[in-house]
Amino acid sequence: MSRGIVSVAVLCWLAFSGVSLAQEPSWWDDDVEAALVQAKNNRGELEKALRDAPNEQRAGIAFLVANMPDKDRATLKADFLLKNLDLAYQARAKMPWSKNVPEAIFLNDVLPYASVTETREPWRQEMMDLCVPIVKDCKTPTDVAQALNAALFTRLKVKYSTQRSRPDQSPSESIKLGIASCTGLSILLIDACRSVGVPARMVGIPKWPSKPGNHMWVEIWDGDWHFTGACEPDKNGLDRGWFVGDAALAKKDSVMNAIYATSFKRTKTTFPLVWQKNSNDVFAENVTERYTLAKQPVKPRELSNEETARIFESARAFFDSGKKIDTAFDGALRVNEAAVREAAWKAYAASKIHAELKADFDKNQVRNDKHLSPYTVKHVGKKPAAGWPVFIAMHGGGGVPKNVNDSQWEVMKKYYKDQSSVEGYAYIALRAPNDVWNGFYDDYCCPLAINLIRQLTLFGDADANKIFLMGYSHGGYGAFYIGPKIPDRFAAIHASASAPTDGTISAKNLRNTRFTFMIGEKDTAFGRRERCEKFAAEIDKLRKDNPGDYPVAMEFQKGFGHPGLPDRDKIKDMYAFTRNPMPKHLTWEQTDAHLKDFFWLSIDKPATGQTIDLKLDGNKMIANVEKLARFSVWLDQRLVTEGSLEAVVNGKSATYKLTPTLATLCESIQRRGDVHLAASCRIDFDAIP
Repeated sequence: MSRGIVSVAVLCWLAFSGVSLAQEPSWWDDDVEAALVQAKNNRGELEKALRDAPNEQRAGIAFLVANMPDKDRATLKADFLLKNLDLAYQARAKMPWSKNVPEAIFLNDVLPYASVTETREPWRQEMMDLCVPIVKDCKTPTDVAQALNAALFTRLKVKYSTQRSRPDQSPSESIKLGIASCTGLSILLIDACRSVGVPARMVGIPKWPSKPGNHMWVEIWDGDWHFTGACEPDKNGLDRGWFVGDAALAKKDSVMNAIYATSFKRTKTTFPLVWQKNSNDVFAENVTERYTLAKQPVKPRELSNEETARIFESARAFFDSGKKIDTAFDGALRVNEAAVREAAWKAYAASKIHAELKADFDKNQVRNDKHLSPYTVKHVGKKPAAGWPVFIAMHGGGGVPKNVNDSQWEVMKKYYKDQSSVEGYAYIALRAPNDVWNGFYDDYCCPLAINLIRQLTLFGDADANKIFLMGYSHGGYGAFYIGPKIPDRFAAIHASASAPTDGTISAKNLRNTRFTFMIGEKDTAFGRRERCEKFAAEIDKLRKDNPGDYPVAMEFQKGFGHPGLPDRDKIKDMYAFTRNPMPKHLTWEQTDAHLKDFFWLSIDKPATGQTIDLKLDGNKMIANVEKLARFSVWLDQRLVTEGSLEAVVNGKSATYKLTPTLATLCESIQRRGDVHLAASCRIDFDAIP
C-alpha cells in the first residue's frame, strides 16, 4: 500500500473519531487542566464550556471548572455551565450595586451554581425573573437582601418545617413541597441574592455547644460580610437574629462547635455537614471569631428615664470626686451609645470641677497657668440648632508696647466683616496674654485655646464641631502655630500676612482639617512669602501622595504687601466647613513635648520627633510609628464595630478585644473636654522598634 493511501486512511479515521484536525491551543492554566484530567469521561463537556465561553467570561468558567466538587466534574454538562455563567455576568453588568463587588467575591459568591450538596439545577433565570421586580428600587446589597428576605418566601409560599423531604433541598424541591429546613431556606435566599448580583454564602454551626441541634443562615457582602436568618427578616437591619446568643458561644477550635462559611473556592477546611457525615464536598472558611468576639450586635433601644438618670449620677460622681463607675452601666453602651454619651456629657457639664472656668467665662477671659487673655464676644445672626459656630480671631502687633497691642485688638474686634448670608455665629476677638514678640505662638497658646473652646462649649452654647481659628499678622502667626498642632479642635483655620516658623509645626498633621493662608506678593519681610511658598510646596507633595487628603491652600495675592490683604470676608468662606472628630486616617508628628492628644490618639509621654501614622479599615488598624515607645487609641461605634481590633504596628500583628465601658467614656470626656472627641474603648500599644 502506498504512503498516500495510508495518509488518506489515517485522515479518514481521525475525522470519523471526532478528533479536531486544527484545534486551537488551550488558553487555561494548570489548575484547570488538572481538573479536566480528574473529570475523566466528562472532560469533553468541560472543555466545550471552556472553549465556548466568551473571552470576557473566561475567568468565570475557569474558576468554576478548577474549583467545582469532584462529582460535578464528572456529571455537569457544558450547556448548564454556560447558561449559569452568562446569567451571572448579565446580573453583574445590569445591577447598580454589582459594580462595587470585587472580582474575587463575584467569582466565589455570585457565580457558583450551588451552595452545598443540593441537586444541581438551572435556577438562575427563573430566580432572576422573580427577584428583579422585588429589588428594582434598592440601592445597596443590604437593601436587596432585606427586600428579598421580606418578600421571597411569601411569594414562593415556602416556610420552615422539620417535615421537609431532605435538609439540602434545591430551590425547585423546596418550592414544590412548600416547606424547607433552615438549610433549604438559606439555599433559596442565597440563590435569589446571587441571581441579582449580590454576593451571598451559607453559614452555619454543625452543633450548638450549649444545647442540641445545629443551624444554617446566610451572609451577604456589602463592603463586608453581614448575616441574616433566611425567612427571618428583621426590619431593623442585618446582623440580627434569634441565634446570636448561641452563636457567641461557638468554639473556633472545635470541629463540630465552630461556625463555618461556605466557599466554592477550594480551601484547606471542609464544612462538617450533619446530613452527610465524612463528606469533603463542601469547602469552607472558619468564621467563628467574628461571631464570638463580637458577642453579636444587640438591637438598639431607647434608654428608660431611670437608666439615663442612674448613668448621669454615676458619671457626675466620677467627675466631682473621682468615684469609681459601676460596670453595670457598660451594657447600655451596646444598645444606645449616643444616649449614654449625652448623659455622661451632661454630667460633665454639671460638675462642680468647672467653677474657675465658669468664673473666667463670666469675665470674658481665659487662662492657662499664669497666662491670661481677655476676649470679646459678638453674636451675628440666629443661633443654629446645634449651637453657635465660633470664629476666634487673633490681632496683629506682638512685640510692641501694650497700647499698640490694645489698639490692634480693637481693630480685630471689627476686622472680619459681619456675614448676614450665613445662619449665625459667635465672633470672639482674643487679646494676646502678653505683649511679647511671639504672644500668640508659644507653648502656652494651644492649652489656652483649648481652655477657651472648653469654656464656650460648656457655657456659651457653642457647637464644638464648628470652631474656627483665624488671625492677621501676629495673629496669623498664631493661627499657623496653633492650627497644625491641634487641628482636631477646628473646622477650619486661616492665617493672613504671616508664615510658619521653622521647627514649630508639621504640615503632616493637617491631613483632615481645612487650612488656608493668604500672603501678599510683596510681603517678604522675615522671609514670609518664601516660607509660605515652601510650606505650600510641602503640602502639594503631601496631597499628591495622599489623594483626597490635606485640604490646605495658599492664597497668593499679587501686588499686595503686608497690610491690606483682601481677607475681611473670610468668615463666609470658612463657615461651610464642619470638623470630623473621628477621621479614619491620622498622621501626627510631634514638634514639642507638651501635647498628649490628637483626635482619637494619645501619647502620655510626648517628645519632639515622635511620628505616628494610623489608618483604620473596618476593624483593622495599621500603624507606622517612629521614636515612640507607647501610645493609645480611643475608639467607639463611630469608627469600629463591636468585637475585636486587628492591629498591625510596624509590621507586627495582634488582635485586641474591644470593650466599651462607661468609665473609659467618662475618662476621655474629662481628658478632652469635648463630647465628640470622647470614646468608650481604649487600647494601649507598645510600639515595635
